[in-house]
Amino acid sequence: MRTNLSRFTVAFSDLAWESVIPDADIPIFPQARQVGEYLACYAERYIPTHVLRLGCRVIRTIRKVEDEDDPKWNVQWVQGRYVGICLCIYRSGRRLTAIYSAEDDGVSSEDFDLIVIASGYFAQQYIPDIPGLKQFQGRIIHSSSLHYEREQLLFNETKDANDQIVVIGGSMSGVEAASAVALRQSSTLSTNRIPHTQEKKVHHIHSRPFWALPTYLPHESPDGSPSFLPLDLAMYDLGRRPPGPIDYALGPIPEEKAVKTNSYFRSLLGSEYEKYAHMHSHNAEQSRTQPPWVAIGDEYAEFVRCGAIQPSMGRVTSVNPDPDTKKASVQYEGPDGKMKTIDNVAAIVMATGFMPYKSLSLLPDEVLTTLEYSKTDPFSPLILDKGGTVRSEIPDVGFVGFYRGPYWGVMEMQARFLGKLWGGQNGMVCETDNQKQSLRSLRLAHPDLARGQFPMGDYVGLMESFAKDLDISRSALESGDGRSGPAVPARYLYGDIPTPGIESEADRTLRALRDALLPGHDTAQKAAASAIFRALHGTWKSSVQTVGASRCETSGALAFYPRYPTSTAYDREYICVETGREQPEEEKVWFMRLAEVGDIATSRIGVWSGLADKLSVDRLVQAWELMPLYRETKEGCSIPGEYVISAKSVDLGSGVEYLYTFHFKGVSISGWECVVGNLEDKVSKGKRELTSYSYVRY
Repeated sequence: MRTNLSRFTVAFSDLAWESVIPDADIPIFPQARQVGEYLACYAERYIPTHVLRLGCRVIRTIRKVEDEDDPKWNVQWVQGRYVGICLCIYRSGRRLTAIYSAEDDGVSSEDFDLIVIASGYFAQQYIPDIPGLKQFQGRIIHSSSLHYEREQLLFNETKDANDQIVVIGGSMSGVEAASAVALRQSSTLSTNRIPHTQEKKVHHIHSRPFWALPTYLPHESPDGSPSFLPLDLAMYDLGRRPPGPIDYALGPIPEEKAVKTNSYFRSLLGSEYEKYAHMHSHNAEQSRTQPPWVAIGDEYAEFVRCGAIQPSMGRVTSVNPDPDTKKASVQYEGPDGKMKTIDNVAAIVMATGFMPYKSLSLLPDEVLTTLEYSKTDPFSPLILDKGGTVRSEIPDVGFVGFYRGPYWGVMEMQARFLGKLWGGQNGMVCETDNQKQSLRSLRLAHPDLARGQFPMGDYVGLMESFAKDLDISRSALESGDGRSGPAVPARYLYGDIPTPGIESEADRTLRALRDALLPGHDTAQKAAASAIFRALHGTWKSSVQTVGASRCETSGALAFYPRYPTSTAYDREYICVETGREQPEEEKVWFMRLAEVGDIATSRIGVWSGLADKLSVDRLVQAWELMPLYRETKEGCSIPGEYVISAKSVDLGSGVEYLYTFHFKGVSISGWECVVGNLEDKVSKGKRELTSYSYVRY
């Protein structure tokens, strides 16, 4: 699993990724194990071991208030029983982690002056009480427990071609779960299943409209140069905010803002991609005026396009199990009020999110009352001041990261704010009546028509608000211009005194960020390679024309089927099947791979020959070299939202030269060409033979 925001956002200001992982091995979107390595390195560098008490489970807290004395917090916990050592292996070495059981060995307690709830919002899996679900004898799994081994179980138990898999729930986890299961299905291709067949679909039932965003989005620099950037660097650009002070937006979302944001996604992604990436109701006008929800996934829209994922908007009303077959029918109500049914369901993935209440259960009832705790509203369970950190009436309890979709930079800012507040610095005010009232209004707002996906979703505004409270001056990315570029933690330094002649951790991050924002830089080329690779998924109609000593034209099809990479050196892989160029029944099978990190990434995209009978990779035959992105033109004028990326390669065995040209509309490839010529023919002018391949979507 990878982060869905780039390493520039998934970081703290005082530790660069370059200090944790060798430069050549740092992906733009780190893997979960690498995030663990980053956090372990951060703890080792900044957190003294004697302040940590691990293997403890807090069971309750008591706030003791005595006359004229500051309140004290009595914290009670149980120590887990030690059962062994877990060996964690990282690239930088091995780490030993103690493992404790959940058994209670007596309650311990101690008094403290202050308490921070940093246990996270996503404390407990949420499984809705759907009639018939508990009686279902097939496989039920929560999306947070879905990984390679669990996906294997799903497919082991759904071998019948008629068996269906249902994913319930939209937003981030729904898209990720549906894509993971569809990729597993695509990876089980065998020679007798090419061309790809769709007997078994992944049915994705979601309750509201959403946009499925790819990880890389088109972006234009201030000078107009286009490139592909990680979505967070493109969307959180300070230059997108109106002139003047950047305010923190909190509360119900006005209809005009919803319309504006939906229009932004439409123009950014392109109308062709929107057909498969914007899941909306039958009422198009209502979808346009609803606050947009987003999910992030490179494969989702393309799996929808090719039919592997079947999205349906509605709410599941019942699961009707059959004890004889251990399957069920799933009924759901569509937005038009009509009931629909999916039969032969053998497995259900619950992408239904989490509840925050377990993280709050250790607080006293009187404290929860002051915090306006609502156990009926998991969207906004507390009413807090100052960006979700504290409540003015009870300032000796603080919160860090307790909101839906927490960002690393915001969590760092929240911790800084509490430190400054509790440090007794003059001028610190924690009461924000306007924020409390906005949160109360949000609780009363219509969940579909006025609530955004995240109650504290204005990341840029939140970072800027904290910077103002903490007297932090944002670092400029360009000389004399502090208002351009994305808001990332490394731009907001607090209390650091630079050492002359020594590059700080933030400086290292910002240097890498500046490089990433350059259209022609290696990082931008990797982004372009990833954008191309993602958008090739599916089937293309091909036409071939040969010009030279002989002239002929043929047609056929070329299909790209994603599968798990068969080598750890690569991040993504396609089986490529070409049919119909010479004889309709003939097939040519080859492979395409994408490497995002390491020395091998200099080739970015590689084409490999293989053995069709086993669908196994044989040898590298092409290594693509990408050229800078430029705008599509018509009659000498550039076309907004349309781009061209070219790549060239040489057949490593024959010396034949290949030139590829990809035409993008938003994030989709509308068509592409490949011109093939023999290098040896260049010495004989007029005798050179060129073959041109053109591809359009089926």
